[in-house]
Amino acid sequence: MTERRLSPADAAWLYSEWDKNNQTVSALMWLDREIDPDDYTAIVQERMVDKYPTFSQRIRTSRNPLMMPHWENDPDFDISNHVEVLQLPEPGTKEQLSELISEQRGQLLDRERPLWKMYVIQGYDGNTTAVHARIQHSIADGWALVRVVLSLCDDTPEAIRPEPVDKKRRRKRDLVAKAASPAVDVVRSPLEAIQDTINMALHPKRFIEFGSEALDALETGAEGAKNALEFLFAPRPGKTILHGKVSGEKKIVWMNPAPLQPIKDIGRAVGATINDVLLAVLTNALRQYLVENDALTVDELFTAVPVSLRKPDADLPRTLGNRFGLIPVLLPVSIEDPVEQLHEIKRRIDDIKGSQMPIVSFGLTSAGALATPEVDRMIHKINQEHSIGVTTNVPGPRHEIYVAGAKVLGMWGMGGLSGHMNLSFGIFTLNNELNFSVHSDTGITGDPERILDLFRESIEQLKAEVLDAGVR
Repeated sequence: MTERRLSPADAAWLYSEWDKNNQTVSALMWLDREIDPDDYTAIVQERMVDKYPTFSQRIRTSRNPLMMPHWENDPDFDISNHVEVLQLPEPGTKEQLSELISEQRGQLLDRERPLWKMYVIQGYDGNTTAVHARIQHSIADGWALVRVVLSLCDDTPEAIRPEPVDKKRRRKRDLVAKAASPAVDVVRSPLEAIQDTINMALHPKRFIEFGSEALDALETGAEGAKNALEFLFAPRPGKTILHGKVSGEKKIVWMNPAPLQPIKDIGRAVGATINDVLLAVLTNALRQYLVENDALTVDELFTAVPVSLRKPDADLPRTLGNRFGLIPVLLPVSIEDPVEQLHEIKRRIDDIKGSQMPIVSFGLTSAGALATPEVDRMIHKINQEHSIGVTTNVPGPRHEIYVAGAKVLGMWGMGGLSGHMNLSFGIFTLNNELNFSVHSDTGITGDPERILDLFRESIEQLKAEVLDAGVR
């Protein structure tokens, strides 16, 4: 593929990366046994690199400051630079894996190469494998990248293994031509049997249950202008101990998968969605964290929530790219009662449903990239100054999935951060189980595991007050 310019939306997420806060989307999956790294590398080559040219292209800056950077084929592309095999020291504990992932999460990707990296980590939990994928946000939005990562999976243990790859081979012209053929569906892969499930699971409405009308063309008039002002003048609820200057040192923790059914039951009991319930659980956990630290100094916390603008049944373009908006969501930490918190969260999300905000934020974020990178970073810093970070909620397949023949026991994903944003929360559901992860900058929040504990406790508290007590 010849050189092509980054779109303004893609450039915005490249420009907004800071040395101490990178715009890298991360996904971790852990498996029930060790896999053959060569098998995994062959799957990545066939289903990802050969299918989407951006994964073998690097970014080059234009000499003209008014022009967007461009993608160009990496003349020295070598997949071994991007799929790295690591060995955890014995006994391969979760704490050891967390330390390794935290270190990787804090690193910037090499701008001289295509902006992605995958680590095949052997020896986890004694003799199993974990896979950590890191992809720079300029390549695609999180919704698209979830589809890409899931395309590496199968719905049965009988993995469809490609021929082993020569790790130093470059992309072949005939592969590019074949991939460009109209007869080839660039989204479909050997996991065709679960693709429909993925498409349904990743319906944009399920990110935060926005009405589908938000995907229609932006209408002119008072509503669009109102949403533009709301985005430009994002909420400023005040700062807490969750705000500060990032140090660049990150810490990632996650809980073991938990049954999703209680969350569904709570939502059904009060007429709320799964997303409403999970945001309420997060609100209560953060409230309790602030109370424990004698730091409940605000009524609300501001977190940004991404919402996909892709049609759920649309094929992913070969060039991928970003098509999402960010919604400012205020978490009512001043409310003490968790059931009241849930009702208030539901009310606020209901108010947002059908909003034009996702499209407005997409347009304004893209417009910011038309300025210089320095101006774009300044705009991001101003808009995100009072935000604690980003909260992503992505529903995955509702059944078991496998990688290179091994069952995926759990999986989470989280977005990148910019400026002095501290926290990234990753909510992911797989096989009717809930996965939750917390990323923090240790210079601001050195104990994210306490937020994780409080999240679990908040689920139990809400279960007791809604399901056991019969509260509506």
